[in-house]
Amino acid sequence: MRNGSGSGSAGAAPLGMAIAIAVVVLVAGAFGYLLTTFLFAFSGGQYRMVAVVNLAAVAVVVASFAVAALTWILRSPMHALQWAAIGTTIAWIVAIAIEFVLSFSLG
Repeated sequence: MRNGSGSGSAGAAPLGMAIAIAVVVLVAGAFGYLLTTFLFAFSGGQYRMVAVVNLAAVAVVVASFAVAALTWILRSPMHALQWAAIGTTIAWIVAIAIEFVLSFSLG
């Protein structure tokens, strides 16, 4: 809660939570980017997938920060961290599925 009467994030500093969200999203983004680059851009010489992999990585990171910001505004910083982690995971699963399908038409 914003008035400090709730539990959970009452003692969490906003700057610390923002840094934690950035770390979660960016570390997952780097890992996902490297994984999808290896799977779809370099595996079998699918050079046409490089643009798709790059766009998907940027979309996942932007969507994850958007989910975190919206949750921060509507709920609390702690919920924003939780939903950033959940949203990032779901977004990477969707991105990998889309890249897999596109790899057959572009690869």
